[in-house]
Amino acid sequence: MVCPIHLGFSYGLPLVNLNFDLVFDLVDAPLLILTYLIFAAATSTTQRSLKKFSETPCATNGKAYIFRITCSNDKHCFPIEQGALIPDRVRLLLSDGQSCYRIRRTGEHRRKSVRGCIVGPDIAVLSFVIVRRCENEILGLTDTVLPKRATKISKFFNWNKEDDVRKYVVRREVKSSKKEDAKPYTKAPEIQRLITPLRLQRDHHLRSLKRRRLEHQKEQKADANLAKRVFEKKAKAAAVKASHKATTASNIHALL
Repeated sequence: MVCPIHLGFSYGLPLVNLNFDLVFDLVDAPLLILTYLIFAAATSTTQRSLKKFSETPCATNGKAYIFRITCSNDKHCFPIEQGALIPDRVRLLLSDGQSCYRIRRTGEHRRKSVRGCIVGPDIAVLSFVIVRRCENEILGLTDTVLPKRATKISKFFNWNKEDDVRKYVVRREVKSSKKEDAKPYTKAPEIQRLITPLRLQRDHHLRSLKRRRLEHQKEQKADANLAKRVFEKKAKAAAVKASHKATTASNIHALL
């Protein structure tokens, strides 16, 4: 299971951004593993590069969480380049296929400013993925991170289309803030693109509405064409009648 963790520094306080939505302060949040990871990265030069980190506070029976740094940006939004073992910025000659660079022309090389992969105090955001998990869960990350789309849930557990994915959604316990003596209940995220009988009925209803709308438009167009042809026929008959009347009047006037 690969879970992205974004870690940022703002006004000297380290912040953790979980799943791109939740932001926690490491001073207040019980995420000791990430705090230990920051201290380990700040003290060891060999571990500050893009390698795998192991945390010990969550270790149980010799097992621990192993994180891997995937990408990072400094405070001036310069990305890190793997292999540049320096704690500062450097201008590298980059080509097609390398990170931090997108070519504009075929075979083009360009020198770009990138940040070295050694973590320092000027790093603004660090992105991690979990390589190995332990038995203890990380609150807000490993206990709630699951896909919301039905097809992705099926891929995650290697299921077929016939399997019901609603039974395996991670639920969380919620307590009422208005009533203290109220019983806690559980909530689960709504699964997106779930094929249910109600969904099939709704799709059938929408298709029938579209079909009726097209038929109504076709009938309106046919009525408009019929009215146009009737009007043109009447106008043509009136023009013929008027010309015949004018010819008769001219003949009578000539005889007189």
